[in-house]
Order: sequence, then structure tokens, then C-alpha cells
Amino acid sequence: MGQIIKDYLERFRRYHYLGYLRHYYNAARHPHPFRFLAFVLFGTLVVFSLAIYSTVAIVNNTFESSPIVFYGLTVFMYLIGFAVVPTIVLWIQGYRHREKILSSEIPDNLPQNSGKEVWYVLMLLSLYQTINKVFEW
Repeated sequence: MGQIIKDYLERFRRYHYLGYLRHYYNAARHPHPFRFLAFVLFGTLVVFSLAIYSTVAIVNNTFESSPIVFYGLTVFMYLIGFAVVPTIVLWIQGYRHREKILSSEIPDNLPQNSGKEVWYVLMLLSLYQTINKVFEW
């Protein structure tokens, strides 16, 4: 049991902590850091504004769909918004310290972006829409 916990903590450190550090070092090497930061800030602002709008609709009971789906989507929007906050903070810190970071200081064991995350989200959304259309008939 102790080995399972150690393996889990190592996976967590590798994919979350080192993944967040990747944003820090990417900001230091990025040629246009403000474009990425503006894109992430705008996206986060949109997600949080939709989450707040959904929360107000829940409080006023003005939504027109299933409560479980609406509550779930609202919580999901808050989770997405809060998950991006460490990326924004590390991106700003990496940009601020870009002169101090040498390319030789960047660790070799940082996990790389796979690009598959976007496809997972698109597949889940298309699956949801397909199921919704099937049961709508």
C-alpha cells in the first residue's frame, strides 16, 4: 500500500508540479509572451463570467434545462477557471524572471505538451451532443 501511495505522489509531482513549471520556463523562452497571456486571461475571463451568469441563473431559478446538467456545467466552468490561475501566475513570473533563467537551467525531465487534451474535450462535447440528439427524438 505504501508503494502505491508513493507512486501516486510521484505521478502527481511529475505531471502537475513539473507541468506547471513547464509554463514558467516556456514563458521565459517565448518570443511573444503577451499574446499568450492575453489569450489565457481573456479565456479565463469568459469562463468565469459564464460561471457567474450560471450561478445567478441558479439562484434566481431561471435556467431552462435539467438542474443536474446545469449545476454540473456551472461547477465544471468554475473548475476550469481555477485550474488556469496557476498557469497565469507562473507565466507572469516566468516572464518577469526571463533574464535570470538560462537555457542550461531548464530541467530535462519536464513533461511536454501532448496536444491531445483539446481533442479529448472536443470528443466529449461531440459525444454529449450526439447523446442529446438521440434522446431528443
